[in-house]
Amino acid sequence: MADTAVTYTGSPAIAGRRFTCTRCKRQYPYPQTGARPIRCECGWWYYNDGVKIRESYQQRIEPYRNPGDYHRLFRM
Repeated sequence: MADTAVTYTGSPAIAGRRFTCTRCKRQYPYPQTGARPIRCECGWWYYNDGVKIRESYQQRIEPYRNPGDYHRLFRM
């Protein structure tokens, strides 16, 4: 048995503006225009297109998938 306990350390507190998922109420840092989208635990993706926050749903069965318009919005 370990001499010291190993505990989970959560993410640091969100500083500044927050975005709350409308479905599961999880909170994330507010997405900036042109930045990578937020992938919520419930399967919804949120991204800022410069006008408003857009959303699209992608199943979590294939977590490597990106939303269909990801490459159009965020050119590498």
